[in-house]
Amino acid sequence: MREIFKGIKKYIPRLIAAYILEVLSTLCAVALPTLMTGVVDNGINAGDMQYVYKACAIMAAVTVLDVALIVFSYKLGNEAIIAFNHDLRVRIFGKVLKMPAKEVKKYGVGGLLTRSLDDADRICDVAGTVLSVMASIPITLIAGTVLAFRKSPLLAGILLAFTPIVVLVVFLCGRNTHKHWHIADEEIDRQNTLIRARLSGIRVVRAFNQEPTEQAKIERATRRMSKSIVRGNMRSELVAPISMFVLNVATVLIVAVGAQQMTKPNTLLTAGGVLAVIEYVGMITTGILNVSYFLSEIPRFRTNCRRVKELLTAKDENEGFVRGEELKADGSIRFENVGFSYTGDGLALSGVTAEIGAGETAAFIGGTGSGKSTLVRLLCGLDTPTEGKIFFGDKDISAYPPVEIRKNISCVRQRDAVFSGTLKNSVDGAGAHTEDEVRSVLADGQMQGFLEEKEEGLEYALGERGSNLSGGQKQRVCISRALLKDAPIYIFDDSFSALDFLTESRLRGALKKRLAGKTQLIVTQRVSTARTCDKILVFDGGKLAAVGKHEELVKNCALYREIHLSQSGEGLTEAEETEAEYEREE
Repeated sequence: MREIFKGIKKYIPRLIAAYILEVLSTLCAVALPTLMTGVVDNGINAGDMQYVYKACAIMAAVTVLDVALIVFSYKLGNEAIIAFNHDLRVRIFGKVLKMPAKEVKKYGVGGLLTRSLDDADRICDVAGTVLSVMASIPITLIAGTVLAFRKSPLLAGILLAFTPIVVLVVFLCGRNTHKHWHIADEEIDRQNTLIRARLSGIRVVRAFNQEPTEQAKIERATRRMSKSIVRGNMRSELVAPISMFVLNVATVLIVAVGAQQMTKPNTLLTAGGVLAVIEYVGMITTGILNVSYFLSEIPRFRTNCRRVKELLTAKDENEGFVRGEELKADGSIRFENVGFSYTGDGLALSGVTAEIGAGETAAFIGGTGSGKSTLVRLLCGLDTPTEGKIFFGDKDISAYPPVEIRKNISCVRQRDAVFSGTLKNSVDGAGAHTEDEVRSVLADGQMQGFLEEKEEGLEYALGERGSNLSGGQKQRVCISRALLKDAPIYIFDDSFSALDFLTESRLRGALKKRLAGKTQLIVTQRVSTARTCDKILVFDGGKLAAVGKHEELVKNCALYREIHLSQSGEGLTEAEETEAEYEREE
């Protein structure tokens, strides 16, 4: 709880002001029944209309003051709570950015969305309710009870006799509801994940006629979620009607007993006194119901706090590293028996041993799932090798925090990341470079023609995820962004796949000039791209099958030769196919 609310300190002055205004508003509300008693007893019963007019004017003034105090209290309190909600979301987002990739994957995008939106909103809603409850309920209950006893101890005693029943109702209804909210929140996470996956892969789903299967998954999550929410709400919502019924019974008894007391001779109880006690009963009833509502929300509030706290206290990916010298890579990379497992059961990558010299251009080539992108993740510090070591120069990168590793790398990942906003902002998000520098990298990224076509130029507005760009244009924007960073190592993870051969050729020529002396790692499926590189690393089944130049690999590596021949349009003879299959099995 402390971790969640530690950022609320700067809003305390506004919250205190809202609290004071709420207290004054409550005092105004408490004063109204006493004024009404005077109107009935001293005005109406005595036939003194002047007193009635005067008392009514005072009551009207008190009511107006009460409304004004409520409005200003609500404004101050909600402004503070909304600002705190904003800060809490920013903290959650900042924490997620620093979390290890495995932790992010564990929660999933759906779970992170629910925690940063729904859970954060509910925490702040309850925080606002607490402010109101602390300000108004104690005064309402204490002042209402004291004034009711002053009017008639007997009638006030009837009300107090029913209070334990209401407390028991709240306890019984609120017991064990937290488990329903826990299940509901987990299923909301699952729904978010399923729906996002379905929307992002809707073309694949339709192509393979998987709509019924995907719909069934969402329906199962929805049914579980709805059952849990209904059960939790049924328990929580039972508090108000049962409590209201109990307190209404108390009100009926108070009216009946009060009427009977008034018929007795020498009684001090007046009609105004009975009405005042009934008003105080109404105030106390409202207070008890508000407390009941607040208590019924506590189980869900606890669940929300636990879920948000899990994120805020999650381990930072840069924690646990001794602060020492900066990692300054010279561009050379060495792999020593590198292996990695995503699940802990089997290795997705194993036995990778190779060396790439500073300033060399190396290509990673192989079939889908052969381990190329996994090796890129290890190079970027997104995952840690399960076995073996990776060196930048003579420095083992496992001794450095991921932030230091990524300072030495500029990477274009397999999936395009184009942001909404202007073209300039998507390339230079930090705004740390001049327009000429941005134009220069866009030109090298083969986006010059696109810029000249658009009147807005760098201010051209991009849709969400670059929805108004083609696949090739998205890749070129991402490549341009990577070129804007000065680093010794550049990685292009299948970043040329959506480009035609002419555009790729021009782009590679521009990269050769701009990145002269820099190390380039190119993950590709194209032999035409790999053959121009200084070194080619061939992957097969999570292992490094061969390393060499194009001509060497065509002669000595059956897998590479098979890929080359399939892409060059030359077919394999039956003997060659048999030989290639035999060599791959060996």
